[in-house]
Amino acid sequence: MKKKYFCIFMAGIMAASMLAGCGGEKDSQENMTEEEKAAWDEATNDPYGKYPETVTYTTGYNLTNQGADTLKGTAYENDTTEDNAYTRYLKEVLNVQNENQFEALTGPDYDQKVSMAIASQDIPDIMYVSDYATLVDLVENDMVEDMTDIYNNLACDTVKEAYESYGDNNPLNTVTFDGKIMAIPKTQLSDGQDFLWVRKDWMDKLGLEEPKTLDDLAELLRKFINEDPDGDGQADTVGLAVHSEVYGSYPNNTFAVDNIFTAMGAYPNVWITDDDGKAVYGSVQPEMKDALSLMHDWYEEGLLDKQFTTRTYDDIVALISSGQCGAYIGPWWSPFNTAQTSTYATDDAEWINLSCPTGADGKINAINTKSYAGFVVVRKGYEHPEIAMKIVNVNSEYSKQDKSDASKEILENQSIAYFNWPLYCEVQPGNNAELMTEHVKAVMDGSADASTLTTEEQGYLEAAQRFEEAEAAGQKADSADYSQYMSRIVSMQRMIDEPANFVTPSFFETTESMKTKWASLEKIEMQAILKIIVGEADLDSFDQFVEDWNNAGGEGITEEVNEAIK
Repeated sequence: MKKKYFCIFMAGIMAASMLAGCGGEKDSQENMTEEEKAAWDEATNDPYGKYPETVTYTTGYNLTNQGADTLKGTAYENDTTEDNAYTRYLKEVLNVQNENQFEALTGPDYDQKVSMAIASQDIPDIMYVSDYATLVDLVENDMVEDMTDIYNNLACDTVKEAYESYGDNNPLNTVTFDGKIMAIPKTQLSDGQDFLWVRKDWMDKLGLEEPKTLDDLAELLRKFINEDPDGDGQADTVGLAVHSEVYGSYPNNTFAVDNIFTAMGAYPNVWITDDDGKAVYGSVQPEMKDALSLMHDWYEEGLLDKQFTTRTYDDIVALISSGQCGAYIGPWWSPFNTAQTSTYATDDAEWINLSCPTGADGKINAINTKSYAGFVVVRKGYEHPEIAMKIVNVNSEYSKQDKSDASKEILENQSIAYFNWPLYCEVQPGNNAELMTEHVKAVMDGSADASTLTTEEQGYLEAAQRFEEAEAAGQKADSADYSQYMSRIVSMQRMIDEPANFVTPSFFETTESMKTKWASLEKIEMQAILKIIVGEADLDSFDQFVEDWNNAGGEGITEEVNEAIK
């Protein structure tokens, strides 16, 4: 009962603050007619309420890394960070307008701007922050608004259900301080498991079955190396492509081979929980030794690319693009990689993703990503904190269902991928990628109508239809349509049909000592791992690496991690 009356009281406060701060156009409630008061009150307390007059807010604008040249020759080449498809849409739907206090490319450039604003005690009205440590600083220094009642009263059902879909890993847990929701978390979709990507046309030529186990994979690689799968009469094909970093950033590190380690019960580069309930660093656990022994044997036999330690990412792409390599490990969206699009366009290559190598139960052992990917905060004292929640609602739900001309601009700009939504925050269910594929395939097989699709799903459907039409006509599809079809229709279906076992890391963040010591610890780790794989050090040197890692700060950081978890 107390909560009910408190929420009513807060709604009144929010309405009053809106009336007081509408850009000077409405100086006070006393200057309004009863109809005007009702209109402002309705807009303020409606998850999609459109304000009677334009409300401005300052922000930091987060740009993608695509570069403005992607806009050249399009209808949007004169757009700006304050006047583009997204800002125009928000003005049409909510009647809000951003004024940018700063703008920068996503990543370090943007994060630096945020840090400078915090240091100067001059943060924008509403902004996106990318990391948890920054959120903690803002909360501890009393710089951001309590969003609890705004979330409870204004978050749309789609947003609330999306957060709840993460279960115990609910992103709201991360932004809750002393029982108060202090930010709106951007969700990090489950990226799923890595797969073995392999040239099916090579497998067919050599009469090979789909591999499942590590032994199956080893046999396939032997055939690819020794039996001239490309038919050029030369012994010029190599084994499995491997990133020089070997593992890490699962599953966003294409060409890394985490799945080989996880198939053997090792979980490198992440914090896991041991049998005693303590967080431990996976790279220094005993299970690593068996995996490293296997990797060394494969390297000696040539099943791994013998030059992997010196190849750059671009070198690997060129190796695959030239038809010298027909197997690598990567995520479900790997068909967007130039390595695949180029071989499809020029070499009639047929790539498929396989659940390989699997663990003892026949499933891939995968590593979960964290459920959040940044946060939207509101400056303490800002007159219209509810705008942040409403923009997230529009991004996450309203725009997905809207079929108006304004929403078509959004759809077109998604493929251009230069501008982001202001606030850079979308909230989706953890399995949203799988759900979208199911929705699109239901339309393709006639069990659902296209009108049931969101605007984003409609784009995927159209790409799939164009791909199938090109293939049926004996033509090459556009590379973008190939990538969408192979990722969204083919690869994602494998992920749906063959789910993995997922281990959720016990800790994702950065402790104080990590800020100064982690880079050197990572260097110690990778040097030791590479030396064992290529035979410059024997397997027993792993024990010395573990000791060195602990002495160089790893032991202390492990203690910090466990304290942070508590």
